[in-house]
Amino acid sequence: MTSDAGAGGSYTGGSGFGGDGQTGGAAGAPPVCPRHPDRVSYVRCQRCNRPTCPECQRPASVGIQCVDCVNAAKNNQRPLRSRLGFTAAQGPPLVTYVLIGLNAAVFLIGTLLIGGNWQYYLALWPGYSADFGPQFIDVGNEWYRWVTSGFTHFSWLHIGMNMFVLWQFGTQLEPIMGRARFLTLYMVALLGGSLAVELLASGTSPHAGASGAIFGLIAAYAIVLKRLNLPFQSLVATAGIWLVLGFVIPGVSWQGHLGGAVAGAVTMLLMFRGVDKREKARLYGG
Repeated sequence: MTSDAGAGGSYTGGSGFGGDGQTGGAAGAPPVCPRHPDRVSYVRCQRCNRPTCPECQRPASVGIQCVDCVNAAKNNQRPLRSRLGFTAAQGPPLVTYVLIGLNAAVFLIGTLLIGGNWQYYLALWPGYSADFGPQFIDVGNEWYRWVTSGFTHFSWLHIGMNMFVLWQFGTQLEPIMGRARFLTLYMVALLGGSLAVELLASGTSPHAGASGAIFGLIAAYAIVLKRLNLPFQSLVATAGIWLVLGFVIPGVSWQGHLGGAVAGAVTMLLMFRGVDKREKARLYGG
């Protein structure tokens, strides 16, 4: 017997290579697919030259390849890096869509099924009771509010504006950053907004919404533009106007916006520092 240790693994017995290069149990036998020995195939893979049946054939730039060679090429393929030096995300921006879906689900459940009041309880920060009284709540026992507040919105306009901006910047940043880095950036900015509210807010009203995380995305995007030597001043000016309006428009949390922007900017700068260190090590072998 002969055996073929090709890209798809080891094949023995009647599916081995014959002396004439055909796969078969004996010289002169019809060639059969190594994966499906009961199927005769006269089409050969352009890489390994093994017969491949229609089920195992994959179109290639030149001719046909077998599924084993295609899978082996994918496994050996180096990750695609974006202009920023990050491993790029392939396919649609799934993390952005999931975040929009989570925000929408929380809002719809609270508005349509339970009634809006429960949202305010989720949105409360440590230091508030369920009825908005000044009762103290231990931060250690209420840690979840730092996260749930970022997925809670008070009106259709509130969630609509936030989700639109999240879609705008998420679909731009996620593909060039990669899904894991983008999700890290979003969550760090969300927690940064929560921390700023905890430290700077007066403690007389609840704060909620994804705007802290979104301001983190805006700040990170501005840093991306600067790194690519693209105009970023108008974006910074627009974000600055919104930040200033938070001081004069009731119901807008400038603390959350400021904290999210700072956290997002610092996170992006640290990510770029990691890229620079990796490139320096690659060039100088250090």
